[in-house]
Amino acid sequence: MTVNPVNSGSNYVSQVQPQPQSQVDRVAEQENEKKNDEAKKAAAVSVPVQPTVNTNGQKVGAVINVKA
Repeated sequence: MTVNPVNSGSNYVSQVQPQPQSQVDRVAEQENEKKNDEAKKAAAVSVPVQPTVNTNGQKVGAVINVKA
């Protein structure tokens, strides 16, 4: 069995070319990312911490509150 490098001299050109993105699209995309990040942070805060459960259904470990 032979192993060939990825660029073995073949000139492969992707058929999909990146399209330029307008400034308005970039700003809207950045705002959506900020909103998603904020939503994830809010969801993470509202979920109470629970101990780990192993494959037998037993609760393992301890939950320690370390807020300063």
